[in-house]
Amino acid sequence: MNTFRSLSIVFFGWVFTLGIVACGGDGPKPINFGKDQCAHCRMTVSDARFASQLVTAKGRVYNFDDVQCMVAFVEGGGVAREEVAHYYLPDYTNENKLLSADRLFLLKSESLKSPMRGDIAAFASEADLEKVRDIHGGERMTWEDLWK
Repeated sequence: MNTFRSLSIVFFGWVFTLGIVACGGDGPKPINFGKDQCAHCRMTVSDARFASQLVTAKGRVYNFDDVQCMVAFVEGGGVAREEVAHYYLPDYTNENKLLSADRLFLLKSESLKSPMRGDIAAFASEADLEKVRDIHGGERMTWEDLWK
């Protein structure tokens, strides 16, 4: 009886753990740079400074090599805008960590030279944006500006 009880506890613990892992957590999913393809243009996602990601309400993840590809994908009907739960962009100056797009500051500059020539970088702080702007020039943008 003790063996059965022990096996039952191990089995249910394993099932519980798999359930938690399958549900995933909030936040962006890792992008496999050099391997994952852009959901819009099919180029390999290779530059962490400009890659972006969207996650649908159902948990489907789409990776992009440039924020402009992500916008074009949504506007082109790749996924309905109301089905998108989260948009993520990399923080250009802080290890390119993917952060929620609606909280970031955007800079558009031709000298940034992003993969698909959207030439838009995202920053967690205005101070970081201004430091890069001093070097590259360009204009500030808002998240809403991308969709115009």
